[in-house]
Amino acid sequence: MPKPKRYFNCDNRTLPWNRHRTRHAEQEGDYSFAIARVPTREHRLQEERGYPMAVHFAEVIAARRRPEVKDLSSAFHDLVDVWKNDTGHLSSITKAIAHPSYLRIIGLARDSTRHEIERLILRELETEPDHWFAALSAITGEDPVHPQDDFDEAVEAWLKWGRSKGII
Repeated sequence: MPKPKRYFNCDNRTLPWNRHRTRHAEQEGDYSFAIARVPTREHRLQEERGYPMAVHFAEVIAARRRPEVKDLSSAFHDLVDVWKNDTGHLSSITKAIAHPSYLRIIGLARDSTRHEIERLILRELETEPDHWFAALSAITGEDPVHPQDDFDEAVEAWLKWGRSKGII
């Protein structure tokens, strides 16, 4: 008798996953861990591409337990530097936010107390605007940006949100 398949749920979508690939991926890193949660090539081809898939990866990695970070601020700035250096030339926002450093920044939220990671991202957004919207949305569970907003309006919406919450 075959064993029942195990399932992983993200955004109310139930996706089957392969435990053998997952066990191997847990040793390799965040991206491998997340891609293992979308189990088969056929299923991945059926999944939405682009931004929704990147958000899925961000959520999976944000939920993964990481070792405690001693200095959240320095870890954040180190990851930001790597992310910007590795993705500054990309024209694809989806590829940029699927970068392992960006996903690790989202994962830092587990070690954040009193909205520290949100504060660091909002300060970064304030001084050097970049595409931090997916990270903020994944961490906070909120999205103050309207679909018709352009980049500058999205930045201002998140900064206004941070001020209204007393984070910045």
